[in-house]
Amino acid sequence: MTARVTAETSWAALTACALVAAWAPTSPLVAQPAEMRLPFGDVAPARHGEVLSAAALGVPDERVGRFAARRASARVAGRRRALAALHAFADDALAAARATAMEAAAVHAAIDAGARVAGVRPLVDGGAVVVVEVPVSALRAACARGGLPWVG
Repeated sequence: MTARVTAETSWAALTACALVAAWAPTSPLVAQPAEMRLPFGDVAPARHGEVLSAAALGVPDERVGRFAARRASARVAGRRRALAALHAFADDALAAARATAMEAAAVHAAIDAGARVAGVRPLVDGGAVVVVEVPVSALRAACARGGLPWVG
């Protein structure tokens, strides 16, 4: 009887350890695709290391019938909204720093030229959350006035 209890106990303990190891966040068995680490909705512009990023929800165009085309329209809308959020963020920062119109134009041109889509989270309704990043170095080259979030 003692040998059986020990065998069952060790089997249960081994199974529990295997399950814990399999579901641990660092386990390669539960590695998530990059899309699953993206946000589910809008994220305000913020500096993350050497990039300024924003995420925006793109709603699909209901006039488009095919699902793939609706998802593509959502990606375009999400990118447009994320860029608008980055431009508004830059406007607020430039106004607070009392930048000139030439500096503001250079910053907005740098946002348009340097913006890239860093990730797209597809949603089940055909929508998409699009993350857009702009390198801080491009913004710093456009305007290095003190007090701006991309300087320093």
